[in-house]
Amino acid sequence: MESTGKYWIPVFNILEKTCCVTLAHPKYTKPLKGNKTDRKDAKWICDLYMCGMVKPSFIPPPDIRQLRDLMRYRMKLTNMVTGEKNRDHNCLTVSNLKLDDVFSDVFGKSSRSIIIG
Repeated sequence: MESTGKYWIPVFNILEKTCCVTLAHPKYTKPLKGNKTDRKDAKWICDLYMCGMVKPSFIPPPDIRQLRDLMRYRMKLTNMVTGEKNRDHNCLTVSNLKLDDVFSDVFGKSSRSIIIG
């Protein structure tokens, strides 16, 4: 199977339970130039695989893949929170409220009580 975009993931998840799947990077299975079709590409990849010329990509086990997805999502949420804090801090600075000179943590309990009330 050729890994292009994210289209291979659902197919791979189903097939890995029942058979041995070799996932190849498209850079290494590039067919000859000319009019290309999916059928010709599949035949070309099959010929390469039968000759032993397809280098399989490393795919970690399912539990590691789930952990990676979870950690990527956690990092995304952390970056979003940091971005919002930076925007809030910038808004306070533009409004002439330099709370960072007074408080060590602008988003601490004391500082938030001053901002809100």
